[in-house]
Amino acid sequence: MKSNSRVAGHAAGLVALALVAHTAAAQDSGSSAQIYGVMDAGIEVGTTGAPGARSVTQLNTGNQAANRFGIRVSEDLGGGLRAIANVEAAFAADTGASLTLGEPAGTFFARRSIVGLQGGFGELTLGRDYVPGFWTLVQTDRFRYGLPGTVSTPSQIAITRANNGIFYNTPSFGGFTGKFGYTLGAESATVKDLGRVTSVSVEYKQGGLFASLAATTRKDLVPGSATATTSFKESGGGIEYAFAPFTVNLGFWNTDPVTATADAIDKSRAMWIGAGYTIGRGQINVQMARTRMDVVGRGAGDALTYGISYTYTLSRTAFLYAAHGRVSNDANVRLPLNTGSQRTGGAVFGADPRAFLVGMRKVF
Repeated sequence: MKSNSRVAGHAAGLVALALVAHTAAAQDSGSSAQIYGVMDAGIEVGTTGAPGARSVTQLNTGNQAANRFGIRVSEDLGGGLRAIANVEAAFAADTGASLTLGEPAGTFFARRSIVGLQGGFGELTLGRDYVPGFWTLVQTDRFRYGLPGTVSTPSQIAITRANNGIFYNTPSFGGFTGKFGYTLGAESATVKDLGRVTSVSVEYKQGGLFASLAATTRKDLVPGSATATTSFKESGGGIEYAFAPFTVNLGFWNTDPVTATADAIDKSRAMWIGAGYTIGRGQINVQMARTRMDVVGRGAGDALTYGISYTYTLSRTAFLYAAHGRVSNDANVRLPLNTGSQRTGGAVFGADPRAFLVGMRKVF
């Protein structure tokens, strides 16, 4: 009951904030507030692939796009300068429960919480936000971080959002833009650099071509130490090219974690290739990813992930989808199948998880 009361309190606070934002926008023609979100749910039939495992049918949410509710505010300050703010919460559509995305209990705006300025110099924000490396990966993922076959898990990307951050995006220079993120980490007096994240990326966009490279580091404790830190490193890049009715993409991502835990992934190297074909109001997407992993105490292993999906556009904001995916793991790895906001398998080495799902996404 205590947990439910907390969620209800957060929800009431969010509604009140939305009403205040709406009133402010109505009173000042130079500012605006937008309430937006995504509702996504579907039926999945999947199996972990472990010996003796049976298929399970369940209602999954956030399959093609994670469920969210947010408020976006912008105010014209004159001279091309704008004040901006954005808060965004995560939730499960099947239960209505608030999701903290790995943050401490009680965290409500777990997806995004930023305030800043925007103008001819670019965009500068403070708070909790996505790191630049995340955008490099998601924009070269044919499934855009959703549905079976997404590279969110095969890539092994670990740092997607960061707290206590300073984020800067440059304006475009001949199609090139830069993204920079630096965080103050855990803001600990004992270990001053613990959790500090530095992430940079360079993007190029011209016509149907998009390309990007990125690198991210985070200061983590050295295994066995309470004070010494070392860098968790990950980096990669990718390309996507659209030439109607086709779209093709490829990418890579490497990680070098800080761990000495048995059966944990020490290093990983992933590559993927995908393609899309638009026909009428529908789109077919396929993608395959190969992940090479070094597992502590077990050695090297490989996993092959693939997915295929069909999305049908009902309207500008409503979509139906069907998708199938599978992971083939060798004996030294246990990569799960990511079906959007859910994961299937990943507990048994050598098991091959697979899933099929159908669902609907509504944007508002």
